[in-house]
Amino acid sequence: MRISGKAASVLTVSVLLCGAAMATDFNKDREAILAMAGTFEVDFHFEETVSFLPDYEVKEPYDEDALETVIVIEDSGDKIVLQHLLSTGRGGIIKHWRQDWEYENTVLWEYQGKNKWTKKTLSPEEAKGTWTQRVYQVDDSPRYEARGEWEHIGDLSQWTSARTNRPLPRRDYTKRDDYDFLEVVNRQAITPDGWVHEQDNTKIAIVEEYLKPLCREFGLNQYKKVEDEKGDEARAWWEEHKPFWKEVRETWAAVFQSRDEIVIAKEIEGDSLMDAIRDLGRDDEANTQTAEARPKIEKAITGFIQGG
Repeated sequence: MRISGKAASVLTVSVLLCGAAMATDFNKDREAILAMAGTFEVDFHFEETVSFLPDYEVKEPYDEDALETVIVIEDSGDKIVLQHLLSTGRGGIIKHWRQDWEYENTVLWEYQGKNKWTKKTLSPEEAKGTWTQRVYQVDDSPRYEARGEWEHIGDLSQWTSARTNRPLPRRDYTKRDDYDFLEVVNRQAITPDGWVHEQDNTKIAIVEEYLKPLCREFGLNQYKKVEDEKGDEARAWWEEHKPFWKEVRETWAAVFQSRDEIVIAKEIEGDSLMDAIRDLGRDDEANTQTAEARPKIEKAITGFIQGG
């Protein structure tokens, strides 16, 4: 079939416009992700809303607040890495969670419960137009990954994830043993004064290989931007400690590259992986002599990994 000159011109313009729209959306996606950097007063609110078992009573709401500084530690175009730093209010800084965003990523690590993650590969068609958000623990061990698309409606930019599994949150991790994982839909949206993270959570127990939902939970974490000066101490802390944490990230990257399954021991001789990495990071030499720190980091991490 021959396409007339006029039709061909219209088709060419349509393709160009489509490509321009895709590029514009990609740039808007990046702007939204980068807008999550800064210093924020954070309000954390979680509330169990409905029970799915006759003998389960929903718990009291959980509320906490914090001052967090979020730093862009990598931006390579289709990958953006945001590091959260928590100010304790007592003159101290704690390396908090980390979120990596990657465009059209085809490899996901899915949480299975019982501290186990397995690798899943997507086709390029499945990944097309999506951003994967990878969330890491304080020690840069895996927490969860979710993929979804950013959408831009007027001045609103928001990302909604596919349903995904997550380990117990820290607010429950040391206090509860009646469920094994959260099934979650996440939404992150940019607001006029910061950003917000909404969660639709279902708490699920694994009982003799059967899944038993306990309850539904609503989560609302609001990040309100404050003066940059309030994050100066956190940024200075990161400048001092970032060489060590770069070694930790690279060690984990090698672990992910070499395995299809990861199981992390909860404790070894009373210590957690988080304790082991934190203790190494407190060593002043670990932040200046990273070549010597790397073998210690590798030994600590691989010592807790049980998967093949």
